Amino acid sequence: MGVEMRVIKVLNNSLILALDDAGHEIILMGKGIGFNKAIGYRLKKDEIEKVFVMKDRETSKNVMRLASEIDSTFFELAKTIIDYAVDNYQMELMEHIYLSLTDHLSFVVKRMEKGIVLENFYLSEMKKFSPNEYQVGIFALQLINEKLKLELPVDEAGNIAFHFINAQHNNPYNANNRIITETLKDILDIVKYNFILCYDEDSIAYSRFTTHLRLFAQRLLTDCQMPEESNDLLYHQIISNCKKEYACVKKVGKYIQERFQTALTATEELYLTIHIHRVLGEYNQKRGGTGEI
Repeated sequence: MGVEMRVIKVLNNSLILALDDAGHEIILMGKGIGFNKAIGYRLKKDEIEKVFVMKDRETSKNVMRLASEIDSTFFELAKTIIDYAVDNYQMELMEHIYLSLTDHLSFVVKRMEKGIVLENFYLSEMKKFSPNEYQVGIFALQLINEKLKLELPVDEAGNIAFHFINAQHNNPYNANNRIITETLKDILDIVKYNFILCYDEDSIAYSRFTTHLRLFAQRLLTDCQMPEESNDLLYHQIISNCKKEYACVKKVGKYIQERFQTALTATEELYLTIHIHRVLGEYNQKRGGTGEI
């Protein structure tokens, strides 16, 4: 016997707020599930295909807010991509991905319509360390091209893959997540106290820096640092122009030596220097400075 659910509110064509038999509010997600449904309509479970039920109240509130702002097409795209990840790679995903991925897809399309492309600097690493998640990203690009006739750059496959890396219960990095998070915080603190600054956590430079640090920590854990930079001229140019940042990187190197018993390669030093320089640049620009500490 099927469990009946009564419609309370149609949020959009892909989302319905409903009550189950026990009187609990739930959100049903599915392609076209909200079409032509009246309040009080009793929908049997066996009538529903590809429905996601959110029982967390805070998540439900956020879904309702998102439903009022974003076209139902993006909920359907996100659901299809998530189904692909679960069906093909048996990913166990946390509920927040239904929100974050929908929001991300909508934002990507708006960016592309304005001609704004965010380069992803970690594609080669992602292919190596997270091949399944990267393939989900590739599938997402193909789906968007098919459904929206919009060709996204391959960088976006990596950006989408990040959502699946972060949302997995059985993330292959979960065993090391504590070490990665601690390393991230420690390095952020070294930079923060070295330059006496307050991070703008909404800034692009900060977001890129923290992403870089997470991948950097993963490389340290797998003993797979970026190899020595072959372009010595570039290395020396950056170091000579960013002396204060490089001095801070040397402090980070001392911390890494103590924690991981390994020395930083010149390439790792170079990228850390560049990221710190960008964070400082944004910080000083907002303070009306010249970019120098």
